[in-house]
Amino acid sequence: MNTAVLFDVDGTLVDTPAGMTVVLRDVVAEFGGAADEPRLRATVGRPLVASLALLLDLPADHPDAARAADRARALFTERVVPVATDLVFPGVPELLAELREHGHRLAVVTSKVHRSAVELLEATGLLGHFDALSCHGMAERGKPHPDLALLAAAALAVPPERCVVVGDAVDDVLMARAAGMDALGVATGVATPDQLLTAGARAVHADAARLGEVLVPLGSPQR
Repeated sequence: MNTAVLFDVDGTLVDTPAGMTVVLRDVVAEFGGAADEPRLRATVGRPLVASLALLLDLPADHPDAARAADRARALFTERVVPVATDLVFPGVPELLAELREHGHRLAVVTSKVHRSAVELLEATGLLGHFDALSCHGMAERGKPHPDLALLAAAALAVPPERCVVVGDAVDDVLMARAAGMDALGVATGVATPDQLLTAGARAVHADAARLGEVLVPLGSPQR
């Protein structure tokens, strides 16, 4: 039976955290708040409404949190999406192509809403590599709960024990472990290797492109 690989996007496949940090800083300022870069960066890759509620010291259901999230998405589209091809980590397209060639099923599991995930993946040229997208709002709970990972596994028709989650954040690893999946970390995003290992990652690699030698042998070639 082939293995499925479930990839996070921001900080794992695409180097968006720097751009998103600037977007968040400007949106927080527009809404009358202030936050330093470490606090901003720590929220990258998490659901926008919850992140902006936290950064603006608002209740999660406050209307301004939703409005700020909409503003952040608009700025992301305006500033980051046009340069998205330059933000793909080196070797990622080749890794995805190699995994598919060897029979792996591939999915994205992200805290982006579906529209934003498709927008970014289309702009990077990566969308066609994936068999399924599991995005924020498509399951009852988001990361670090297992729901999105299990949704992806079901869409791929691969049991959880045959799935590997690849991500740069602690929530990615916690989600994988809660779903009964293996987890591999990459040191290209918001968490340190020690944080990923402590959360339960089996190993942490310098970047996603280095994962080929680990992931490719797990699948059975379909030629």
